[in-house]
Amino acid sequence: MKPVASAGHILPFPCASSAAGGARRKELLSALRVSASPVIVDLSSCPTLNHEDIDLLLACVAQVVGRDTQVLLVAGRRVNRLLLEVTRIASLVPVFNSAEEALAYPQTRAANDAGDHGSSQSQLPRSA
Repeated sequence: MKPVASAGHILPFPCASSAAGGARRKELLSALRVSASPVIVDLSSCPTLNHEDIDLLLACVAQVVGRDTQVLLVAGRRVNRLLLEVTRIASLVPVFNSAEEALAYPQTRAANDAGDHGSSQSQLPRSA
């Protein structure tokens, strides 16, 4: 099994249109099942998302519900971000424009939580 995402690892999203999609999809779900740290899923290599991709993303979200881990998405492309917003996946998980933003998110969130002292305002991912 490939290493799960941590402070420097990002899992590429296996688009349904790619040839090796099936095996990589199983790897992605397995990585989410065993990960204790946030998993960053990079959609940048997908030109657009289809219904199979949306189904897989919803399965990814379901894998982390109720656990002490999180899935973070890198849309990479405006069309992908729009589809994530239309399908309301963006309301369930943080979506970022770049891998750099996603990698900084846990540290930014922890720093804001520590520095806010009761403020309900936190650093949220920017929209495109």
